[in-house]
Amino acid sequence: MAWLSTIASISSYLLLPLTFIFKSLLIVLAPVIHLGSYFAAAALLPLKLLVKFETLYIYLGVAAIIGLITGSILYLSSSILVMVFDLNSAPADRNQSAASIRATKEQKELEGAWKSSLSKSGPDRWRSKPTEWQDLDRGKRRDDTGLLGQTIIEEDDDSDEY
Repeated sequence: MAWLSTIASISSYLLLPLTFIFKSLLIVLAPVIHLGSYFAAAALLPLKLLVKFETLYIYLGVAAIIGLITGSILYLSSSILVMVFDLNSAPADRNQSAASIRATKEQKELEGAWKSSLSKSGPDRWRSKPTEWQDLDRGKRRDDTGLLGQTIIEEDDDSDEY
């Protein structure tokens, strides 16, 4: 064991010049190291802010996972129900685009309106019950539904004398 202490003392004497060079280099580079520590702190600032919101990230991550699982279950159950009850649309509707479906619907409405206008003839066509006119009037004003359409607004009398 004596040889171990001898080797340690010899190596410490051999490394003495290296430690002197290293310490002098640290003294010379101290301002650069200090400035570098500030740059490192500034670079790590976003990570420190992210760490502060760690619980929020965990909460939102768990919520996203639960949402994905719930959505997948709903998708699978609805697709199984559609397959079991054969709720698919008719094969003729699958090949049509939305614009063509709308065009055929408008064409049918126009044909129905044309036939109804032709079925009424003469002066009877212009006579109608007041309820029909009221229904037509209600159909034009779609924004007056609810309480606002039923409210009677009165004007304020500005010439009040107290």
